[in-house]
Amino acid sequence: MNYVDFPVLFDVQDHDLERVAQFGQLMAPQIDAMIDPLYDFLKMALGHEFPLHFPDEKALTRAKSLSRHAWLEFLNGRWDEGYAKSRIRIGEVHAQLQIEPRQYMAAMDKGIDLMCAFVERLVEPQQVRATQESLRRLSRMESAFVVDVYASRTSDIITKQSRALTDMSTPITALWDGILMLPVVGIVDSRRAQDIMQRMLEQISEKRATVFILDISGVAVVDTAVANHLIRMTKAARLMGSYTIVSGLSPSVAQTIVELGIEVGEMRTTGNLQDALRIAFDRIGKEHPVGQR
Repeated sequence: MNYVDFPVLFDVQDHDLERVAQFGQLMAPQIDAMIDPLYDFLKMALGHEFPLHFPDEKALTRAKSLSRHAWLEFLNGRWDEGYAKSRIRIGEVHAQLQIEPRQYMAAMDKGIDLMCAFVERLVEPQQVRATQESLRRLSRMESAFVVDVYASRTSDIITKQSRALTDMSTPITALWDGILMLPVVGIVDSRRAQDIMQRMLEQISEKRATVFILDISGVAVVDTAVANHLIRMTKAARLMGSYTIVSGLSPSVAQTIVELGIEVGEMRTTGNLQDALRIAFDRIGKEHPVGQR
């Protein structure tokens, strides 16, 4: 996250940081007088969601302590790498706890409102307005930075979850040294075919597979699109040096492929998994385990 650009985007000047730092020296001893009303506001604003984030007094006390530390950092009037790292951590924690950006921004906005009230009591009258403006400008910059971190980390979490689901839907198994198998179940659309191909090629590379078996006995419908997906997978695997066998073609599926006029080319197919395994073991020069019985 590039923190350097933010002051320019939000027109935060050195004098804004200086004003906040000067006010921070006056505000620091009274920070608790701001923190308690802030959490009273959050309790009212969040309603039934408040106990989800703060289930007991211990959790609430810890949250207040962390909030106190974060606000005191804010009042130091710094915008450097160390400060940016602390705000990155705040964004990451909010993403992990699934605290919505609107809740964070509401708390930030309320906190600044409370601070601006203290400005009127602690700062010289001629500096009140300028100090309040600097506080708000700096808070807007910080909120944007934290929300950017939140969005980035949430995107990472969604990507990892999506990948986990993809891995679950494409359970590639090593049947033997050099032989991999993937049972495909359900409907194969363009998106899923792409996911299958990606996982397939990754595993072929990682396991150095000589043979890859795609078992489609569980595929709901085999039409022109599905057949073309299978052909592309076969060709891609061949480019990686792996021989692909498509097993599980039922008589009705074979008839459908013929009726549709689909050209399977060099794609090797079998009616069942056992035949596919025999071919696979022949390819790697091993006797099929069944033949040893």
